Amino acid sequence: MRNATYQLVVRGELDARFAVVFTGMEVSQVEGTTVMIGKIRDDAALYGLVERIAELGLELVSIQQVIAPANGEGRGAGAAL
Repeated sequence: MRNATYQLVVRGELDARFAVVFTGMEVSQVEGTTVMIGKIRDDAALYGLVERIAELGLELVSIQQVIAPANGEGRGAGAAL
């Protein structure tokens, strides 16, 4: 994997204090979860982000690679990892 966009979802609505921990990710709260979307440069960076989530005691709900549709508009979700 090289410089792909990923969406990670954790249980609970994290407040602004966590923004600095997930620098470079777009963070939003959705119905009792926190959704983070951003470009991940390689597998090591993805694993590091997952490890950071675990170290904070957060429950990881899902990880998906986000794939742009062929027409280039919007975002579509790829297969879950």
